[in-house]
Amino acid sequence: MHKEYLTYAVSFFVLAITWHNLHNTFQVVNKINERVLWANTLLLFAISFFPYVTTFVSNNFFTRVAEYFFGITFLLISIMYVVLCYTLYLADKQNEALYTVIYRPWKFTIYSLIQILGFIVGYFYAPAVIISTILATLVWIVPEKRAEQIIKKQNKEKNERIT
Repeated sequence: MHKEYLTYAVSFFVLAITWHNLHNTFQVVNKINERVLWANTLLLFAISFFPYVTTFVSNNFFTRVAEYFFGITFLLISIMYVVLCYTLYLADKQNEALYTVIYRPWKFTIYSLIQILGFIVGYFYAPAVIISTILATLVWIVPEKRAEQIIKKQNKEKNERIT
């Protein structure tokens, strides 16, 4: 696979996974405030680096600087997602469904450990950073059954109230 397509594919799938997680999260949100809007804006800002970082890595695939920039961008997106989830929780502490959907410490831990390992190995072999990003992203592909169950339950309750 050409390096250009690889970096594009990784960027696309991370964007798709981020959108999917946000979609599921916001289905159970009842309240938002100014902090939530700013946290979401900062997440979008981090995501806006995708075109630049994808091109940069494609043109400089085996260089440590490009690979680290790629990994740091993905790490920044993860951090901003956590910040967004935290601000959502603070805006609506009584929402147990929201807490259940956003509370996924094992995913964040595994993701972070894989990324950190990728940065360490990337010092010696630059493509390890993009490889670790791919592996870490796979953690988020695993469906969150609790979230799906809560969303289905809430949709069912809404439909019953309507009829």
